[in-house]
Amino acid sequence: MSVAEEIAVKPKVLYVDDEPDNLVVFKSAFRRFYEVLTATSGSEALDIFHRERIALVITDQRMPEMTGIELIKSLPEIPDTIRMVLTGFSDVETIIEAINTGKVYKYITKPWDKNDLKITIDNAIETLDLRSSNKTLIKELQQANESLEKKVVERTQQIQLQKEEIELQKKLIETEKDKANKLLLNILPDEIAEELILNGKAKARRYEQVAVLFSDFKDFTTISDSLSPEQLVNELDHCFREFDDIVERYGLEKIKTIGDAYMCVGGLPVQDEYSSHRLLLAALDMQSFMQDLKEKNPDHHLVDLRIGIHTGPAIAGVVGKRKFAYDVWGDTVNTAARMEYNCEPGKINISEATYNIIKDHFECTHRGKIEAKGKGEMDMYFVDRHNENSATNSCLINIPNA
Repeated sequence: MSVAEEIAVKPKVLYVDDEPDNLVVFKSAFRRFYEVLTATSGSEALDIFHRERIALVITDQRMPEMTGIELIKSLPEIPDTIRMVLTGFSDVETIIEAINTGKVYKYITKPWDKNDLKITIDNAIETLDLRSSNKTLIKELQQANESLEKKVVERTQQIQLQKEEIELQKKLIETEKDKANKLLLNILPDEIAEELILNGKAKARRYEQVAVLFSDFKDFTTISDSLSPEQLVNELDHCFREFDDIVERYGLEKIKTIGDAYMCVGGLPVQDEYSSHRLLLAALDMQSFMQDLKEKNPDHHLVDLRIGIHTGPAIAGVVGKRKFAYDVWGDTVNTAARMEYNCEPGKINISEATYNIIKDHFECTHRGKIEAKGKGEMDMYFVDRHNENSATNSCLINIPNA
């Protein structure tokens, strides 16, 4: 049985915390989904790690004997294990350093939410599965590359290093390199892809003002149960393709999709004072597209879209070693998700922080203070329309990559 197959039976999650009560809470919350192993210290965790095949290690950062980062750095270099750290805001610089070294997959801020953490763990397990799957593909690509290089050498010897053949082979290699670079540019933001191509890695960075958008569809679970897999994927693909075009049109960055959720940001990786404005224009276009789809295609099931937006500081960087992914972390991301959760179908719900940035350019309706999970009461606003008579609209028209 392969590593991926063994883990797939029931992933083993090792949770490390010097507070026994925290171990009990974690195990109670997730034992239905994973085989949860616990340890109260770094040394105990290392003993378990050497005995068991662990899929995911989650460790508290603040521990007396050994910190979470020290524990992770002490673990054997086994690529088939995901590492996460629980931390408070004061530890962010330490975590950024760990992310840059490739030791930490993601950090989780305290206190954690069961549902959010479950999604994070599932995504990590999915990443682990992708790593394992990619090994076979990478091996095949390496073999193909070695075979190609061998053929080049043999052909070069056969034609006695004729200049024409050498030039031909160079062109073939350059073409393949260009294809690889273009693929990387399609996956990552241009600046990050170029940094990765030049340096072989891209550092995680903190940004002071990032606009984050989350969207999802009303009653997605119920709708998905009533559609065939082909119908569901076709409807999602139809919507997300249009969203991709809108995001590109406004010079924004698509981060990822998870199920029916779509996430994109403005102000990354290049800071832009109008990133929140561009994101709102994109959100209005998304809702306009969904309204038009609803009117013209009554057979389309996914039509009621909710959008939430928040603006604030965040950390962004490339995660993974085998399959690159550009991701964004921090409280700003969590708050944007809360805005989406508290939105109504067909609406765009924004936080007070975002409202204060865009209020001179968009007409909004104050919803008052609304309870947000894990945040308490927050002022929220529905975005009604773009004020096309705004004095600074010329700055919004000059959109990068438009």
